[in-house]
Amino acid sequence: MVKNMYTDIRRKGKHLTENERTTISHLLKLGYTQTAIAEELQVSPATICRELRRGKVVQLNGATYEFYTAYSPQLAHERARYMRTAHGPQLKIGSRRDYLSALEALMLAGSSPEDAIRKVGAAYGLMISKTTCYRYIGLGLFESLCYKHLPQGHRKKGKKKVSHANVSCPGHRSIETRSTDVKNRETLGHWELDSVVGKQKGKNESVLVLTERKTRAEIVLKPRDKTTAETVKSLQRLRRYLGRDWKLLFKTITCDNGSEFADQAGIDALGVQTFYCHPRCPSERGTNEINNKLVRRKFPKGQSLRKVTQKQAIAVQQWVNQYTRPTFGGQTAAQMLEAELDKLPLHNPEKVKRFFGII
Repeated sequence: MVKNMYTDIRRKGKHLTENERTTISHLLKLGYTQTAIAEELQVSPATICRELRRGKVVQLNGATYEFYTAYSPQLAHERARYMRTAHGPQLKIGSRRDYLSALEALMLAGSSPEDAIRKVGAAYGLMISKTTCYRYIGLGLFESLCYKHLPQGHRKKGKKKVSHANVSCPGHRSIETRSTDVKNRETLGHWELDSVVGKQKGKNESVLVLTERKTRAEIVLKPRDKTTAETVKSLQRLRRYLGRDWKLLFKTITCDNGSEFADQAGIDALGVQTFYCHPRCPSERGTNEINNKLVRRKFPKGQSLRKVTQKQAIAVQQWVNQYTRPTFGGQTAAQMLEAELDKLPLHNPEKVKRFFGII
C-alpha cells in the first residue's frame, strides 16, 4: 500500500491535474482498485470511473499480438482540457443567490425584469442586464419564477395596416385637428383617456385611466358605472379636488369613441378640449395603452372591479407612477412629473404631488 500522498483536505469540485492522472495510471499498474485510487486522491469513486472511461485506449500487445484496453493519462488530460474549453463563461451572479431572490420577489409582485433590476440596483454588489435576466429565467435559475409569471412574455406581432376613417360621430372633434405641441409631447397637460374593464357584464365593473403624454403620469378614477354621465361626474370630482391647479394640469384630453366618452360638450365644459381617435385605432392613444398594461397587473381582465374603492384605485395609480421607464433612462413617471410641476406656479403643490405619489 502506497502511503497516502494527500495530507490536506482536497477542495470539493477541484479538477484532476495532469500529475494526478499520471498517479492514477501508476496505481492501476500496481493493482489498485478504483475505490482504493479514489481514497488515495480523496475524490469520489465515480470520478475515477469517469476518468478511466475518458482515458480509455485500445493497445496492441507486442508479444501476443492481442488487443487490450488501457488507461492513457495523456489522452485523458487532453480530452478534459478540450471539454473545459467547450464550457460557457461563469454566471455573472457568481454565488449571490440572494440577488436573484430579490429580483424574483419584485417580478412576482408585478415588476418587469428591467424594472426589478433598476429597483434592486447595485445593493448586492452587482447588476445584471435585462437580457441576462431573461436568460437566467430561461435557464431556470430562479426558484419559482418562469416566463409565465412575467407581465408580457409573448412574442410581439407585426403592425397591421389600418385604414383611417373619420371619427364615428360627425360632431366630435377629430384627433387630426390637434396642435403640433400635443403631438410632439412638448408641454405638460395633454392627457389620453380610456376605460379598463373588469368583467364584461355588470355595473360598476370599470375604472377610468388618464395618461399624461409628456411624463406618462397616470390617474386612475373609480366611477360608479360605465356611462357618459358618470364619466363626466368623475372628471368633475377630480377637478374639484385639484382646485385652481386643474387649469394648469389639464389642457386637452384624447379618447376613443366609447359610449362613455360621448359627451364632448360635458368634458369641454371642464375647461379642456376633447379630441377623438379614429375608430379601431388604439395606437393613436399608444401612451394610454402602454400604461393600461401596467394597470392590468393590478386589475386583471375578468376580475370583478365592483368592490374596488377610489382609495385602492389611487394605490394602483401611485404604483404605476413609481414604475421605472426605459424611455426615461430608468426614471419613473413620478420623477418626470415632479420636474414639470416645479416649473408651474401651482396654488397647492404639496397636495398635487401627494395625489400623484411624489411625496
